[in-house]
Amino acid sequence: MSAAKLEQRQVPADLIEATPGAMGMWLLASPLLLFILWAWVDLFAHFSPIPWYWLDVLLGAGLFLVAAVLPLGWLAHRLVTSLPRLFQHAGWDVQPLEPVREQEMYLVRYVYQAKHRAPNSWQRQWLRAAQGWVYIEIAAILLGGVLMIPLFFSALDFGFGR
Repeated sequence: MSAAKLEQRQVPADLIEATPGAMGMWLLASPLLLFILWAWVDLFAHFSPIPWYWLDVLLGAGLFLVAAVLPLGWLAHRLVTSLPRLFQHAGWDVQPLEPVREQEMYLVRYVYQAKHRAPNSWQRQWLRAAQGWVYIEIAAILLGGVLMIPLFFSALDFGFGR
């Protein structure tokens, strides 16, 4: 077996906005969205002067969709896709501009020449919002895991778990 020298080379590449299935993105984001929707609708119904709870639920859910889901998801998507190197190309497909052999696929460092976003449409905006909510959910899970460490030690200091 010959010992090949491992050498990282730089390859110019373009970034093309990824187009995953929208339904899959909404399913991934649904636990967080349903929890926030539940809290939102409860607060909306509590402070609403309307005597019918079902109408409060419909109005609260509609307002949540327009005021929170679309803008926050879109902003999260824009933040993550604007920093492709930091977020490991999330939301992008990498298109090398030079041939890359299979043996060196994991040794290549791509140098981005241009970003190509998909054309804007309402369908694309909802897909971006769905991807953004998946990113928000991932961040919430990671942040929750990190914050549980000091909470665990604090609970131990107060005698829990002994």
